[in-house]
Amino acid sequence: MTNQDDDYIVRGASVITMDADRPRAEALAVRGERVVAAGSLDRARAALGEHAPVVDMGGATVLPGLIDTHMHLLWTGLAHVLLDLAGQRSIEGVIAATRAWADAHPEAPWVVSADGWEIEDIAERRLPTRDELDRACPDRPVLILRCGHEGAANSVALKLAGLTDAMPDPPGGRLGRDAAGRLTGVLIEPPAIELVRRHMPPPDDRTRRAGIAAAARQALAAGLTSVIEPGLRTEELATYQGMHADGELPLRVTAMPLQVSGASIDDEVARLTGLGVGSGFGDDRLRLGPVKVFLDGGGSLGTAYLREPWPGRCDDHGQLLLDPDALRKLAVGLVRHGWGLGVHAVGGGALDLLFDVLDQADRAAPLKPLRCQAIHAYLTPSERNMADARRLGVVVAAQPTMQEQFADRLIAQLGEDVAAAATPLATWQRAGVRVTGGSDSPVTPFQPLRGIWQAVTRHHPPSGGPLGPDERVDAASALRMYTADAAYAAFNDHAVGTLRTGKRADWVALAGDPEQCPPDELRDLPVLATAVDGKIHHHA
Repeated sequence: MTNQDDDYIVRGASVITMDADRPRAEALAVRGERVVAAGSLDRARAALGEHAPVVDMGGATVLPGLIDTHMHLLWTGLAHVLLDLAGQRSIEGVIAATRAWADAHPEAPWVVSADGWEIEDIAERRLPTRDELDRACPDRPVLILRCGHEGAANSVALKLAGLTDAMPDPPGGRLGRDAAGRLTGVLIEPPAIELVRRHMPPPDDRTRRAGIAAAARQALAAGLTSVIEPGLRTEELATYQGMHADGELPLRVTAMPLQVSGASIDDEVARLTGLGVGSGFGDDRLRLGPVKVFLDGGGSLGTAYLREPWPGRCDDHGQLLLDPDALRKLAVGLVRHGWGLGVHAVGGGALDLLFDVLDQADRAAPLKPLRCQAIHAYLTPSERNMADARRLGVVVAAQPTMQEQFADRLIAQLGEDVAAAATPLATWQRAGVRVTGGSDSPVTPFQPLRGIWQAVTRHHPPSGGPLGPDERVDAASALRMYTADAAYAAFNDHAVGTLRTGKRADWVALAGDPEQCPPDELRDLPVLATAVDGKIHHHA
């Protein structure tokens, strides 16, 4: 391997540039942080000189660094320091793990879990109750979290939060209750979770930095060179700024500030506009994206807001987490001040409302430059939704691995036809909408090649083949979701996403050619090397 302070040439069996003017090359010439030539080996040597060192990747395929447009890098990294329930298979296992973590961390004021575990892995297929968590830890507050939409608290945590049996459900959220009306400790959707979370001291800056650094190392080893991180709080944004200033941020981050739950719309607009910046502000390593807004719940949770009632649930369309009028006021206020919105909208009813609101905001100020996002957008988007997305320049932030992970639950709740039509990547693309790839890690695995594989195959063994084969995309389209189109969503398409002269030297080398190998091999293609700004951070 060459000295990373030197200019160098990287070559492989092929270079996929994602540049329409030169889709394939033999070699890249890298000077400092930039690509100065992409083409033949002779062209690369002409750019750097005959004696420039060559990083020869042999039979590997080199392509632009991959980008995850919806990854909770901090949450993923904090799994290393929080209670990890990923290996548990029963409520008793959850209780034992919670007790063990509390005993091992007597100094911790709260016992809090990481989000990356699945209820489907638990024999009882449910969250623990307050009484069960009291058995695990009766003397300290406990908050169990899952995928950002569900939680469970013990009695100490409920008491600290001032939650009693007489407490009404918060707007957009639900407090679990037993048949007698007693709180069970279960918290459904962010407005309910926030009632408890806001009393919890956040991890300190040192802990946040360690979590981000750990997750970044894993991401780089998987071929990721950039992420969009949605829903960051003020202190979390400050940690990213500090790491960037100290030269400790090894990959690119587009940070999406979290809309504060419970704040008045006027206060929220004032808070964000008072920063004096907007979506797109920053540099090529750290910049701001749209404001993250939760509009509805989740499809696998049965809380996504649908056009028709959920089967078997009279008049229950799901959960809207924001009042429609409040959303309209928020959207218009933010757009007027240069902020885009990245809106979590899963169900068709939520998507109808979202595009109606964005259309209104577009009349207040042009929407396209703000690169607004429809996040998830996977349950029955309509032709009109797609036409509106194209007209308004809205990016769809999709997570192909959700189709793999949640398909069985969607089938059980909504039927196989609806599940097969979910995450309609091909239909969005045919409609001319820019679709990007991501993971929502730690909710689903962050490895981008797994997302590319799922987008191409729609793998679902219980169906005996692909689930929704008409929504498969080809490998070239899937790569674009994680490179050129993802860079656009991250406000970094001027710098990354393609390999051409003048672009940042973010590249990844894979052991095979993702456009030519059998689709079933995509998921497990080894990542041989990953570089950011020309510096090789990972080398297998």
